[in-house]
Amino acid sequence: MMSKEVKLDKPIRLRDFLRVKDLFFSVLGYRNEEYVKCFLRYVPNNKGDRIKDGKRFRKLIHDEAVSYAVKNKIKYFKNGIFKIPLKDVDEVFKPEERLSEALAYREVRRVVEFFKGIPNEYMGVTGSRLIGLIGEESDVDFVMYGSWWFKGREKIKRGIERNEISEPDSETWNFIYEKRRVNIPYDLFLVHEKRKYHRAFIKDTYFDLLYVRDYSELGRKIPEDKGLKLGKKTIIAKVVDDSYIFDYPAYYAVAHSEIKAVLSFTHTYVGQGFKNETIEAKGEVELIGKDKYLIVGSKREVEDEYIVSLDLIEKAGLEKEYKLWKKA
Repeated sequence: MMSKEVKLDKPIRLRDFLRVKDLFFSVLGYRNEEYVKCFLRYVPNNKGDRIKDGKRFRKLIHDEAVSYAVKNKIKYFKNGIFKIPLKDVDEVFKPEERLSEALAYREVRRVVEFFKGIPNEYMGVTGSRLIGLIGEESDVDFVMYGSWWFKGREKIKRGIERNEISEPDSETWNFIYEKRRVNIPYDLFLVHEKRKYHRAFIKDTYFDLLYVRDYSELGRKIPEDKGLKLGKKTIIAKVVDDSYIFDYPAYYAVAHSEIKAVLSFTHTYVGQGFKNETIEAKGEVELIGKDKYLIVGSKREVEDEYIVSLDLIEKAGLEKEYKLWKKA
């Protein structure tokens, strides 16, 4: 049973946030029937730069969250992830349900106005603005659900082409590259990102557009749980279906003798290769059920794992940069 503090009318899904006492977690998946898979994002800290109800908090990156969990013996941390029983959840923050509250921010109002025509119930804001822990560098993490996300992405593309909005400038791209600790050369990162059309500026407001499944899509058969690790591997394969390359995990069905699909658990490598493009991917092979998958991004700040489109690299004339990177 749920705790008395929470009334759950709809399933918990990706991009929702949870509060357990004074800890805030971001939800990492869709299969949350018994417990919620999530990661620790904000913790109390007397020197933190985020303030909520007069109390200071600090935002954590992956390694900091792991260290905090170990040091403070947080019982929910198991095998590299936080699994919280539903009965222990004190509060659920759902982007689509709290959009009206987020409209108090001018930046959010700008983004909502840009997407005029898309029903408000299919959009929302996640991250620090969802839970009221905004920092000086907080951007707008804008969520759109199901097929509406693709309409939103097309609207961004048209808006950039018509100079109604602008793509990120070089300073912003560099900031994203450094913040996410991207482990491929900057030029390769940039050419992949620019064609995704999920980041933009409206005047001086930066936002990114994040895909989340509609409630009707929650049963999609994409593996989320860890399998049996079989070791690191680099593959080159053609993408045969790109229907779910912006999902979580991003799912690249490939034509390969051993690997059924490449799964990316980091937002850095969603949408990297489209149907009929040949990708190169490095990750951990895992046996899940009867099939083998190549897992990219076991944590947000990936180290030596990646996905790149070899066709895009050739089209962009970046073969030299690619070869120098591979030789390094």
